[in-house]
Amino acid sequence: MSLTIFRKPNAAAGQAATALATVLLLSACGGPSLAPLDFGEPPAQEKSKPGNELARLAAAAKSKPGEPAPALAYAKALRAKGARTEALEALEVAAKARPGDQRLALERGLLALELGDAAKAETLLRSAHEAKSPDWRMHSALGAALASRGKHAEAREQFTKALALAPNHPSVLNNLALSYALDGKAKEAEKVLRKALPAAKAAANGDKVQQNLALVLALGGKYSEARSAAEAALPAAKAGENVAYVQQLAEARGAALKQPAKAD
Repeated sequence: MSLTIFRKPNAAAGQAATALATVLLLSACGGPSLAPLDFGEPPAQEKSKPGNELARLAAAAKSKPGEPAPALAYAKALRAKGARTEALEALEVAAKARPGDQRLALERGLLALELGDAAKAETLLRSAHEAKSPDWRMHSALGAALASRGKHAEAREQFTKALALAPNHPSVLNNLALSYALDGKAKEAEKVLRKALPAAKAAANGDKVQQNLALVLALGGKYSEARSAAEAALPAAKAGENVAYVQQLAEARGAALKQPAKAD
């Protein structure tokens, strides 16, 4: 999902003085957040299967638990329907019969990442790596999992590998920028997002990158530019609210840093 509504803070100034890098991870709490660390093409591009076709795929996967292909097809259909937990469960069943299958490991890792389990995703994606046939999705997803866990230097190594396989891919560039932002490097994040924006717009995914750029600009203190960038993807009132939220947090954090430390 992509967060497009940021609530105005109602906590005390001390509570609002959380480090800005941490703010980027608070979408579940109602605070502003960059869009998720996408690992590949948007699920919306996949067509959901009708009920009878889904039942057929489920039966095929159940009848051949030792074969990865039916399980992968069934999981793909479930994911397209939005049933990510069920998709992962289907792949877990297949993985018990084929524990070393790298295709299953890759898809399980991608789903674990979508479901927010970055630690599990990292383990699975590392096991999915095939040196003779590298997959940009694996490297991008592994980078996303690492960035989510604060391992930004390692994450950027994986994004670099992904870009070598898929040059200028907007999803990978978006992930790389988010890693910079989460690492407190707004200037670097801005540069990468500006590079990603043309390709993202061409892929009809520009609004998310545009929103990310707006937030990164705000994190860098460029509030006027941030508001203009946000208005390209959001209604003007909402764009202004988003930028004001980040500015308020930045000011609260600056004030908190100026206060003398309390004695123990």
